[in-house]
Amino acid sequence: MVNILVPTDFSDLSRVAIDYAIKLANKLDGTLTLLHVVTVIQPTRASMRLRLEALEEELMHVAKEDMELLTAELAGKLKTTKPLQHRIVQGSSFNATVKNEAKKLRSGLIVIGTRGANGLKKVVLGSNTASLIEISHIPVLVVPELAEFNGIKRLVYATDLMHIDDELATMLPFVKIFESTVHIFHAASNAKDVAAAESRIREAIARVDYDRFEVKVVADRDVDRAVEAYVKETSGDLLATFTHEHSVYEKLFDRSLTRKLAFQSRIPLLAFRQHP
Repeated sequence: MVNILVPTDFSDLSRVAIDYAIKLANKLDGTLTLLHVVTVIQPTRASMRLRLEALEEELMHVAKEDMELLTAELAGKLKTTKPLQHRIVQGSSFNATVKNEAKKLRSGLIVIGTRGANGLKKVVLGSNTASLIEISHIPVLVVPELAEFNGIKRLVYATDLMHIDDELATMLPFVKIFESTVHIFHAASNAKDVAAAESRIREAIARVDYDRFEVKVVADRDVDRAVEAYVKETSGDLLATFTHEHSVYEKLFDRSLTRKLAFQSRIPLLAFRQHP
């Protein structure tokens, strides 16, 4: 049973992520916890302290009311063994607070919303989402504003091949639940490397206890464009990738390239952190 943590600011965008997470939790029979972070501002002068404390108290009061309304509305939608959980906490950093709460709750997945390419004009991930992925050792599922959960029949896995055996082992329990076809994609730097890369992938999948794979290797130095094209070609339900030094993920979601990449606005991203 996986514990899914969903940060929410009670916006329509975060509601999309919640709805997606509920359907995912129902499929996994997981526990679902909603988290709202009230940002704490450190006063620069003693005279500001009382005013800031009053403001924080008011924000906590409003958050509790909003959470009560939200949980009441969602109560009938969650069909899991355990009821919907929720937490409201204070923290000076949204990302650090989410990371710490996920650790406390022993969460196995963080689900967070983001706007798609149309909504943010090719800005795929907001600063909070991008930063959370960078620091979280728990998988982060990024849900675009137009995403709908209809199962995960086609999972596109973008890899740089550095740790493909470990990455497949990490993904397979998730993949098997949904009986997904895994479309493995690699963008080689040169055409002469394509055959060796494809051979490397086929050797890796021959070692695992699963047989629903498709493999595609292309020669393309523009990794973000190549992955985007393959996601569209396969009509993928989910894009999965891993973060580690010099990985394809860093090429995809480096802070500068993040602003250039425009995925289909209905395709969620599942980001795993590769441990050294």
